[in-house]
Amino acid sequence: MKKINIEAVAKTAGVSTTTVSRVINGISTVSDANRQMVLEAIKKLKYHPNPSAQRLASGKTNTVGLIIPRFEGIFHSYYALQVIKGVGIAAERARCDLLLHITDGKTRPASSAVDGIIFVDIYGCEELLDQTLEEGVPTVVLNHYMADLPVHCVAIDNRTAAEKVVDFLLKLGHQDIATITGDLKTQSGLDRLDGFVKALKDRARPAREEYIRFGDFGLPSARTATEALLAMKDRPTAIFVASDEMAQETINVALAKGVRVPEELSVVGFDDNPIAAHGRVPLTTVRQPLADMGRLGLELLLQKGKKSAPTKLLLPTELVERQSCRQTWIER
Repeated sequence: MKKINIEAVAKTAGVSTTTVSRVINGISTVSDANRQMVLEAIKKLKYHPNPSAQRLASGKTNTVGLIIPRFEGIFHSYYALQVIKGVGIAAERARCDLLLHITDGKTRPASSAVDGIIFVDIYGCEELLDQTLEEGVPTVVLNHYMADLPVHCVAIDNRTAAEKVVDFLLKLGHQDIATITGDLKTQSGLDRLDGFVKALKDRARPAREEYIRFGDFGLPSARTATEALLAMKDRPTAIFVASDEMAQETINVALAKGVRVPEELSVVGFDDNPIAAHGRVPLTTVRQPLADMGRLGLELLLQKGKKSAPTKLLLPTELVERQSCRQTWIER
């Protein structure tokens, strides 16, 4: 069967190929009569425009670049998969394509290949972000609240989340509360620590320096930090850990050392990763709307792009109570 092309449509409609192209691409400089003849010819011949040709003619790619800073275990990361899921759902609804680009901070998709770019965090990608904005490419940043830079962003309210955790543990009677941080090179890791310290200070219970242990979102750092805390003579009765995977490792280390969770140690994580509900001790954690963050990021890019004042969204979290925390009657 002979493939129907734009020339055949033009011949059937009795117009030029330029007129057919303008009708297909929604250009308004076509008379109503000619537009009607072209549409009837398309229907009669069952012509289906070539998407690539349409994009070339319109100057748009109908493609959004999704840039993710490279980190170990990225393809097994709950965080990354949830964000990609949210962006993907929004892209499917908008009928646009995604170009996934994982980078070490040195490369990004060519501006001509995409209509806009979404950065999934900017750790290590600060120069790429600057280049993108200088070129005038519509841009949205996820998981990093850009207070000063003129760019759209959607982030998580990590500080308030940490404050809620502190209030929850204080309500349970815990006085000696420790934390194991995430990577403080990331805004999320730093904000969770800042929220924790501020909450204790505001409630007249300043954080003890030795109760702050520094991690990097990895299991080895969680293990080392937990071992150090449990080796203390006046060890904490509760630990706020910056991610669920790290929190699960904290629980594993505690149980291995004969420290009962939650009877002797309460643990709170962050993420609401599915593992949180199905570990050895179901984990109390902070649920952050990662998929919603991704979805809103793409919707924001498509709705506003670079033509409006920057929109900055800070999404709320939810504390999910499970069995890793309990009231304490230990007095110091």
